[in-house]
Amino acid sequence: MRILLTFLSILFLSGTTFAQGYTVSGGAGTPYSYGDNLTGTNIERVYLLNGLNGAKVSYSSSAVSVVFYRYRQSLADKEQIPDSEISISSSNNSTTYTISNLADGYGYYAEANGKSEDAVWIIDYKSRQSSLTSIEVVENEDKCENLKLFVTKTDGELFFYPKNQSGIKRDIPVRYTLSYEDAKWDDGKKEFVPESHGRSMIIGTEIIIDAPLKDTKFVLRGDQFAEYFNIAKQVSVDYQAAAVKGYITSENENGSNEANAENSAPFTVDFYSHANDAVRYYTWFIYNRKDMDNYIVRYADKDIKYTFDQSGDFVIKLEVANAASDCVDTTSVSLNIADWKLEAPNYFSPGGSTGTEFKVSYKSILKFKCTIFNRWGVKIYEWNDPTKGWDGRYNGSYVNTGVYYYVIEYTSSDGKRRKKSGDINVLQRK
Repeated sequence: MRILLTFLSILFLSGTTFAQGYTVSGGAGTPYSYGDNLTGTNIERVYLLNGLNGAKVSYSSSAVSVVFYRYRQSLADKEQIPDSEISISSSNNSTTYTISNLADGYGYYAEANGKSEDAVWIIDYKSRQSSLTSIEVVENEDKCENLKLFVTKTDGELFFYPKNQSGIKRDIPVRYTLSYEDAKWDDGKKEFVPESHGRSMIIGTEIIIDAPLKDTKFVLRGDQFAEYFNIAKQVSVDYQAAAVKGYITSENENGSNEANAENSAPFTVDFYSHANDAVRYYTWFIYNRKDMDNYIVRYADKDIKYTFDQSGDFVIKLEVANAASDCVDTTSVSLNIADWKLEAPNYFSPGGSTGTEFKVSYKSILKFKCTIFNRWGVKIYEWNDPTKGWDGRYNGSYVNTGVYYYVIEYTSSDGKRRKKSGDINVLQRK
């Protein structure tokens, strides 16, 4: 019976799953638990501590036998931790082992009932903290597109060694945060609006960024572990923007802001420039698309008004530049002015419910005069605005039904003077 109980006890012990795990504490604040890129390393976590004052690793297990080791580069240099550096406490069938006198740059692990557990790696971050000294802007030939930020710093080496025989070091990436204010074009609001940039990055001595569109301050902080321990340092530099960006909006005589719609000459459009604060010079060019080598007109104003008196496809180009004129940006919009046409009806019904006015249909007519005559050649009516017409009255009363004649003298958008004439049938009112 005693033999059976002993056998069952051994069987029970060999089949037990031991509750276990590491807890790391000490230093100023809570240790940073780093778990990236640990697959295949046999390391449970890497802990960065803000100083090793009071640093401890605790390990809880219900195993019968627990031995602790530490290693520097690989398992080839492991050493057993003496019992004098381990305190023990028990509760609820579990024993907690606490290792004190931790050393920077070591992996610690337990061997429970002969089974080697994953390790925890200890780093004294306080002794390895990165140091930022300065940041400056280096402008090069591409300063209108991008900037180079030159950083002076020292990086404390942060690394660990996997728990194996390889002895191959793995670096822990150190990340900094670069922040600054910028401006961007809001197409819905048709204006430049503030834009904040802030990004975390791994940096060497240079950072390449898009050139900002407003005067700003570049602030570099870090690293991420210093931020965590609330001991981050930062460097900054003020920068006066050189890059420029321009946009065009417009409003035509019809109150529309569609500059690329088909329109009829003469057609007047107000063009407005929108640019970032670095812009000092504005130059406008208007081209006929058929001849982009020679502009029609050139202006050096912030905003312009122009009347298109010819048909064709036009390109309105805005060029903006900074004070030194070494950064230039160009943008453009298109505008179509329809080919000229003029058509006149041959009948209408004055005072009726439909077709009550003699009125031409036209496009791109620069000058216009229409004269109405009766059958005896007497002038009945005359007007000079093609948008208007004749309502069939003479001396305040509607004319009699019958045939009348019109003569239209006009200048088309190609600059030619033309004439059109014909008869009008004045019908009975409907």
